Amino acid sequence: MGGPRAPAVALGGVYLVSIAALGPLLGQTADSAATYQDHFANDAALARDVAGGIGLVLAAGLLIWLLVATRAETLEPRQPRLLELCTAFGLVAAAVLMVAAALLLTVPFSLTLGEVTGDSGIATAEVQAGIAQAGSVALFVAALPLAVTVICLGKLGFAAGRSPRWIARTAWATAVLLVLGCSVGGLVPFGAWAIAFGLTWRVPATEDPSGVGKHP
Repeated sequence: MGGPRAPAVALGGVYLVSIAALGPLLGQTADSAATYQDHFANDAALARDVAGGIGLVLAAGLLIWLLVATRAETLEPRQPRLLELCTAFGLVAAAVLMVAAALLLTVPFSLTLGEVTGDSGIATAEVQAGIAQAGSVALFVAALPLAVTVICLGKLGFAAGRSPRWIARTAWATAVLLVLGCSVGGLVPFGAWAIAFGLTWRVPATEDPSGVGKHP
C-alpha cells in the first residue's frame, strides 16, 4: 500500500510551505509590538499567515497519519519500546503543532473577520504581539518532541529494512537543528528530511502496488 510514503512526502511539502508562509511572522519574535502591528496591517501578510497556520494544522494531521502508517509497517517485535516512544513523542509534537497553529491564526482570523463584520478585532498592538509570540514559541517547543520523533522514525525504518542507512544518520542532524536552531532556518530541514524519508521507503515485493513481483 506504499506505507509511510504518501504521508511523509505530503507532510514534508505542507510543512515547508507553511514555514515559508509564516517566515516573516516567525522572524519577528523578538521585535516590538509596533512591528507586529505593522505586519498585521498588511493584507498580503495576513493572507500568508492564515495559509501558513492552516498548513500547520494539516501538517499535524499528516504527522499522525505518518505515525500510524509507520507503526503498521514496523510492528515486528524487534524494538517495541522504540515504536512506542516514536508514537508518544509524535503525538505530542502533533498536539503542540496544533496549539501553535491556533495561536498564530488567532490575530489574522480576528482581523479578517473584523473586516467582514465591521468590528475592530484584536486591535491592541501589545495583545497582537503577545499572541503571535506565544504561537512562535509553541512552534519552537514543538520542535523538541519532533526531534525525538525524527530519530525514532529513522531508526525504525532502518531496523525494518525499509529505509537506507543515510536516512537514519541524517535524522540525527535534522534533530539537532530542530533542537538547537530556535529559528526559522532550523525548522526547514525537517520538511526536506520527511520528503526524503517517504521517497526512499522500500516496499517489499509482496506489497508492490504495481503488482510486479507479487507472489502467487
